[in-house]
Amino acid sequence: MKPPRTPWGDFPNVLIHAQESWVKQHPVYHAAKSGDGFAAIRLVNDTLNIQQVSAIGSLLARHKPILVSAHAYEREGVNAIPEIFAEDMGNRLGWPVDSGVVQINVVSHTGADGFTRLARQAEFDGPIQAGYEYVLVDDFVGMGGTLATARLYRNAWR
Repeated sequence: MKPPRTPWGDFPNVLIHAQESWVKQHPVYHAAKSGDGFAAIRLVNDTLNIQQVSAIGSLLARHKPILVSAHAYEREGVNAIPEIFAEDMGNRLGWPVDSGVVQINVVSHTGADGFTRLARQAEFDGPIQAGYEYVLVDDFVGMGGTLATARLYRNAWR
């Protein structure tokens, strides 16, 4: 049985770095989404918004959270974008990155409608360090389902 979702309370807003339509038109987007790490580095370099990195740094100035990426399985491979994005942000902010928490199922959310996103929820595995705060780094936010599921996974380890 999955734990029930709970109110978000004073949870901060999601910070968007670039418009989804622009990112998806980038020449290396499909290669990065399919697992090409070099393409993901180029994509992140071209789309990372320094002002948003500063905003999250300011928002969490009194914290030093652990960044985790949504290692999502896609039809063509493991999406390399979130991991490279997390590593870049970790380097810029001086925050640790944990690559041990991974999504363990294929949800096929890319281009999916709302029903499909709700029906196929992400599942995670990997150790969570009790007492630490985590920030999920993902390439896109649709309806927030991956974020909500990752939050439940982390809370289950408290």
